[in-house]
Amino acid sequence: MDDRIWKNLSILLGVVCALLIGIAGALLLLEHRAGSSTPSSAPQSGDIGGISTPGDTALPSGGVLQSTGPSIAPAPTPTPGKPSPATITFNNLALDAASDANGFARTFTFTSDGAGPVTYAVTKTSAGGTTKMCAKVDSGAFTCTVKAMPSFLKGTADGPHNTWVVTVVGYGSSKPTVDVTFTWPASSPKIQLTHGRFQGSSTKGVADALNGFSATFKPRVGGAVNVQATWTDVSTDASMTLFDATSPPNLTVDQRSYKGATYINPAFTANVDPAKTYLVELRNLSADSQRPDLTAQISFP
Repeated sequence: MDDRIWKNLSILLGVVCALLIGIAGALLLLEHRAGSSTPSSAPQSGDIGGISTPGDTALPSGGVLQSTGPSIAPAPTPTPGKPSPATITFNNLALDAASDANGFARTFTFTSDGAGPVTYAVTKTSAGGTTKMCAKVDSGAFTCTVKAMPSFLKGTADGPHNTWVVTVVGYGSSKPTVDVTFTWPASSPKIQLTHGRFQGSSTKGVADALNGFSATFKPRVGGAVNVQATWTDVSTDASMTLFDATSPPNLTVDQRSYKGATYINPAFTANVDPAKTYLVELRNLSADSQRPDLTAQISFP
């Protein structure tokens, strides 16, 4: 092979190498640009797009309402103190009958802090009424009793925190109106009522006892009571009232009104005095033809 052929082959190889190097460089540049580019609207890990929880729908006012049923955002938790017994009574609470196909058991949930006795009992009932009360602790099974005034008076909290669930429903076709009292050791007492009724008592045939709730408590220390509530089916006018119930007659301490509401916004808060007893009351002020399902949470010092 003469020098001319070698020369031509060398030139050809040089051109091919140059093309390969150029293509490789272009690919590296494109890869670098693709790897460093992120759409500005894409959510990044760790971003927080508002205060909400899975299944919640953000409201225009900034509140949060469960889209699948009645729910409430967690109440602010006061600075925990030393656990001591907290007591609250839900007064004049009408129960659905177990035989009511559209009824619900009133359900109460609270968490104990530290060790100590835990009691829950029907402490008053309407004439002839019979109530079924069931209760469980943490992941345990429900234990039930049926009486005119059923009670569990020997419960004991034994962990740093135990979650207690208590249900009450009229036995058979009975629909009693009851008082239910709870006592448990707590640093910052908080109790939630689920499947309450919020039917306006101005509706024909609807008892006042089916309209929201009334709850009596005595603060252990100074601080603020916090009440949140939401309900299904209706937008209604509502009122939240705090009474000084230390001695009769009850004296109004604070009252808030809510127009065309489906939940309490903002949450109701008011300062309370440990030397006094208080009654907090939520009422539906409108007439309605439905059975709104109520969820409410009360925190107190």
